[in-house]
Amino acid sequence: MLPIMFSHDFGDQINQYAIFEDPKGNEFEVLVERNNQGIYLTRGWHAIRDFYNIHFGAWVTIVFVGAGRFNIRVSNRFGKRILHPTFNPPMRFKVHRDAIPVTLDQVVPKPFVHNEMNFQVTYEKRLCAGELDTGFFGISLTHMHQ
Repeated sequence: MLPIMFSHDFGDQINQYAIFEDPKGNEFEVLVERNNQGIYLTRGWHAIRDFYNIHFGAWVTIVFVGAGRFNIRVSNRFGKRILHPTFNPPMRFKVHRDAIPVTLDQVVPKPFVHNEMNFQVTYEKRLCAGELDTGFFGISLTHMHQ
């Protein structure tokens, strides 16, 4: 969710889709959903995650530059910048239009409801003595079984 103050000041400059661009010109389209509580950036984030191969604890810093566009920088959980790949021409990722639910004005699905469509894995980790001693541990993914 974008901060309320930002939404009040710049929300009218963001339409149904926002574009996130890295320093190498690669672009990622993200769906913008609104309700009375604010502006949510929902579908399309997976393309950023997959493109940069980022994992838990990574940071995506976004800077609004106007007209629904944001510049991004990506860092790992230790604050080290993740390199932005160069492609000629730059990569362009779009949200698949068939995946967008049809909604009436002001009736927006709750973007953070966990259901089978948008929450298909659980995260489990059993700590061992070495991890407790060092304070560092890894995360393993296990698919949910229903």
